[in-house]
Amino acid sequence: MLSALILLRHASSSTDPDPPRLTDAEARRAWALADFLQLYNPTVLLAAPGGTCSETLAPLADRLDLKIAACPDLAADRPKFPGRSGAAHLAAWLAARAVRVLPDQRRTAVICAESVVLAALLVAVAARDGHDLSRYDLTVPLEEPATLPPGGGWVLHCDDGRLVDVKPLAAR
Repeated sequence: MLSALILLRHASSSTDPDPPRLTDAEARRAWALADFLQLYNPTVLLAAPGGTCSETLAPLADRLDLKIAACPDLAADRPKFPGRSGAAHLAAWLAARAVRVLPDQRRTAVICAESVVLAALLVAVAARDGHDLSRYDLTVPLEEPATLPPGGGWVLHCDDGRLVDVKPLAAR
């Protein structure tokens, strides 16, 4: 059974960690994303806390008559680690939390969050399934600032719940 896990950065181009709302241009970007993402026929929509992720998924939710589940485990908050810590510590932390919210891998889902959370989740899913990411020309932003453009991300193609291919999701 084929499915997809779509890892989507919110449509906001703000550098504010929690921008208040999408601008008109960003809302149009969210509608354009919905035009494309509805082709995957997702059955699950998950959003990081805060308004921009839910607002980005709202047009898709409206079209498909789905609810958006807000998931605190998709937040990009940074814990205080003892001693010296870096991007690897943060990535491990974010990935360990984010994988807890993954739906059944045989269902197509869209997860909207910050770049660093999506990158950690991409690496975690690939590691779980023994999928080698080195064969792709991907930039995996495990450190800030975000390098994924607003509306960018990855489509993880799965066969019977196992990752078989990764495609970049170009911002629209």
